[in-house]
Amino acid sequence: MENKADIFLEYKPLLFSIAYNMLGHVDEAEEMVQDSFLKWMEVEIASVRQQKAFLVKMVTNACINHLNSARARREKYVGIWLPEPLQNYAPDAGQARIESYHALSIGMLVLMEKLTPQERAIFLLKEIFAYDYYELAEIFNKSTDNCRQILKRAKENLGNDKRRFEIDLKVHEKILHNFLRAIGEGNMDDLIDLLKQDIQMVTEGGGAGLTLKNQHIKALPKPILGRENVSRLILTLLPKIRESVPNFSEDITFANGMPCIITYSGDQPLSLVALETDGEQIRNIYVQTNPEKLKHFKK
Repeated sequence: MENKADIFLEYKPLLFSIAYNMLGHVDEAEEMVQDSFLKWMEVEIASVRQQKAFLVKMVTNACINHLNSARARREKYVGIWLPEPLQNYAPDAGQARIESYHALSIGMLVLMEKLTPQERAIFLLKEIFAYDYYELAEIFNKSTDNCRQILKRAKENLGNDKRRFEIDLKVHEKILHNFLRAIGEGNMDDLIDLLKQDIQMVTEGGGAGLTLKNQHIKALPKPILGRENVSRLILTLLPKIRESVPNFSEDITFANGMPCIITYSGDQPLSLVALETDGEQIRNIYVQTNPEKLKHFKK
């Protein structure tokens, strides 16, 4: 007789990845996996024909239900909502976390917000986890043709943006270092050259803020648009933060499979900056300053 707990542990990294990419939140994904484990332990294993498909269906449906209820909460969210970054390496060991299996970039998770929960689930399982239509039909209790139609609709909703799945890590790293160098030198022209004309800079603070020289700074309630505006804001604000924040430090960390910029005050994370590029220039900048969503990045 197979051990049910061992079976679940075998598929746990996959289940977490599905849940995280569905929800964009680490703790919520872990909660979905834990709930699925408890339900799995009550299942009569002899009645389960395909264990992996059964577990994937269980966690996917849990996430769809959670997203349907979460949409109303996000509409009332203070400011802009961004996904919680997933740390790829344990800070003490420098090793890849098993849970980071197939984590989408921050930019892709933002893009996936365009989709309904069901579209998101089918798109993820087909395009990212390489499930075929027969497997999808069994998971969602639909016909293969129905699954094809839902995937087609999801791709139409994403439009040309679905090409943003293609990332060259070396090119991304080079652009990131050029970005840091331009900021470090305070070179407005070099920074502008790195940014696309229609760039957006999006920040989330979760209602929290930072006090610098008696000035309280919060995450911006709306995206900053255009490379001149973005460059001016970065080169104005960042020197103030570096000068005023106690024990300020800056480093490169891997989150969602990509190198990102992490800043600290002592051992407390202040912000995580993720760049989204088109291979030549930066198309979007995502700045996460919500302390709750950075708690896994403590030194």
